Amino acid sequence: MKRLIHAIVFCVIGISITAQAADSRVVEMYQCKLEEGKNMEEVAAANGKWLAFVNGAVEGGDIHSYALESIVGDTTGFMFVDTYASRIAWATAKDALDSEAGKAVEAGFEGLFKCTSNRLYKSTQHTSS
Repeated sequence: MKRLIHAIVFCVIGISITAQAADSRVVEMYQCKLEEGKNMEEVAAANGKWLAFVNGAVEGGDIHSYALESIVGDTTGFMFVDTYASRIAWATAKDALDSEAGKAVEAGFEGLFKCTSNRLYKSTQHTSS
């Protein structure tokens, strides 16, 4: 139950920080844990390569990726929050990752962390009235 509450809190935070100027984005979230001896700097380096690849593979790019790390509570895990301009952009990125080049980029994540769950959301930005 605690994990569900944490996931909901992180989801709300993730959607808030990723809504940006658009009124709607597709948000994919992964719950992960670092492998022993690995650190977030290594994750950031591999994720930067992944982000460059998917932005180059999707017309117009506009894909953003965030790593969420707990500062209170269970600090053993982290979350990825990846945002896409549309479901089409998300699907195009997934197709590109199925290519040989995409598989090579994703191989850079091997041994760094394991993700136990993921979700795909549609976010809608609310504005004050």
